[in-house]
Amino acid sequence: MIAAMVLWVGGIARVRPVRLGVPAAGALIVTTLLAAHGWAWEPAPPWVPATVLVVLLAAPSERSLRGEHDLLRARGATGGQVLGLAAAEAAVAGVAGGLAGVVVSLAGGFLPGSGLTLVREIVLLLLAGVLVAAVAVLPSVVREWYFVPADDGPPWWSPYGLDIILLALAFFWPLLGWAGGTMLLWRLVELGLRKGKRAIGGVIRPLVSGLAGVLALSISWRSALLARSVALVALAVAFAISSALTRDGCVAANVDRVVSLVLAAAAAGPSFGLALNERRRDLLIVSTLGGKRRQVATFIAGDALIVGGGGLIAGHLLGVLFVLLTPAEWAAFPHGYFALLGAVVIVSCVAASARIAQLAARDEVSDLRDY
Repeated sequence: MIAAMVLWVGGIARVRPVRLGVPAAGALIVTTLLAAHGWAWEPAPPWVPATVLVVLLAAPSERSLRGEHDLLRARGATGGQVLGLAAAEAAVAGVAGGLAGVVVSLAGGFLPGSGLTLVREIVLLLLAGVLVAAVAVLPSVVREWYFVPADDGPPWWSPYGLDIILLALAFFWPLLGWAGGTMLLWRLVELGLRKGKRAIGGVIRPLVSGLAGVLALSISWRSALLARSVALVALAVAFAISSALTRDGCVAANVDRVVSLVLAAAAAGPSFGLALNERRRDLLIVSTLGGKRRQVATFIAGDALIVGGGGLIAGHLLGVLFVLLTPAEWAAFPHGYFALLGAVVIVSCVAASARIAQLAARDEVSDLRDY
């Protein structure tokens, strides 16, 4: 799992995603989880929510895709060529991450058997790694190339109440509770940030004085980005809590706990850093209009507080909900592990915020030319 974090941090070098590092890290994590848990059917396989979180974290950012696609269009590239390139990159990332996951699994003794049985397990894990990388990369590429990106706003499922329906069906299949709870949280956070401009402005006014209205409005405009970051952190925390309270003592439980820490660090650090990087234009405009460095730093800290604090609180609530929905025996309450989980989220948010603050301190005019 340390290798996964190294790949993830390497894939987010300078708070910008590269094509191979992030999906490869996701494939490594998923293949390791599959090897540890096996292929036996369970009502609520613990690797499913982790896989969904990996796919969401590994998806390339819209800003990076938009810039690359504009360049490819200028050079005469067709949609088929772009999709072929993205598919090749996903395949390479999936195979690389899958091989790394196989090595970790063999070293940890997660792959029993020998001969044809072992070969079959390795092939299945490699295919799973490629599938995870493809699902993480290709939908974003297709959406950005063929469709006009929609403005930031409520999640697409909000008008249909899909999250409520999934929560109601969770009593029949616990996995639906993971999806419904996360989607409901996403919707509520986005709604609160979008509609709560006055409350947000009142909270930050003592710190940023006259810029409170501008900053609150900016947070409201970017509510979709922040809501996504909060939901990802909350899902990672909920997975950690569910793993810690429903499984204890077995190898798979230990793997789940380590993976939970890695995913929490990725959601609160690199992934949140990408969301902040999408908002750098707002920070640059504030600086150009006369905002002091302390005020810009306070703005970044406010985002970190929303994502880190909101993700931890919401994640604990979701985790308890998931534990109640999962038919499993409760384990002892691991206070030390939960303290470590909170520390990982806080440190990751602080590190991402510090990096964005460092970038925001550059020359405003030269940075604005990049947008």
